[in-house]
Amino acid sequence: MDLLPKKNTWRKTILFYRFLRYRKGFGVHSPFAFALITRVIGERGGFYCYYDIELIRRQLVHKGFPGVRREIKRSHGQLLFRLANYFKPKRLLQIGSPAGIATLYLTSYASDIQCITLEADSESAQKTDWCVRKYQHAPVQVLAGDYHQTLPQALQQLKTLDFVFFQTASRKGENRAWVEEALKHIHPDSVFFFEGIRANAEMRQLWKELCLRPEVVLSFDLYNVGLLFFNPRFHKQNYIVYF
Repeated sequence: MDLLPKKNTWRKTILFYRFLRYRKGFGVHSPFAFALITRVIGERGGFYCYYDIELIRRQLVHKGFPGVRREIKRSHGQLLFRLANYFKPKRLLQIGSPAGIATLYLTSYASDIQCITLEADSESAQKTDWCVRKYQHAPVQVLAGDYHQTLPQALQQLKTLDFVFFQTASRKGENRAWVEEALKHIHPDSVFFFEGIRANAEMRQLWKELCLRPEVVLSFDLYNVGLLFFNPRFHKQNYIVYF
């Protein structure tokens, strides 16, 4: 008889504990952090683009495109949109795009932006490019190829980074190098969004190290999503948030 709790049971227990202790910004004294938690992370209202993007996801699933299975979860995609809509970044970088769903969430808040999306797999890059050309009005440039080649090109074009979305947890052994390069182009109001901070041992260790870095002032651990902020006017703090 197996007396050890199954993985899903552990996850449910952790999430329930987070709900009891870290819900609705309880115990958060920073006005910036409290507003972010209550107005953005905890926002449960619907936005105009949610239905349209999820309809596109269903269409891609129906067509049998395999990259959709690796795309961002609906709740995480909606959070990605709310964050972009809240901070209004103008220069955005996405590293990793299996099918283009996250790209649509990231860029639907405005049309006057500059966004570069990187994808190593050529088929996934083509699907992302098709999605943004067909359904998105914002200008999105999709660069296909090895990130070690496309990332320097993207950084040279963008110069500074307002918002970076890392969707690369499955690419083990390389995430740290890409984060290091992106950190060279931040400013005080930059935002980093990580999908999959608990996807594997490498991502868990990378997240711990990033939270301790001197450039990182605020970190928000949403269990499988991580947010980093760099503004030195805040006091350094690592938040755990129920999401």
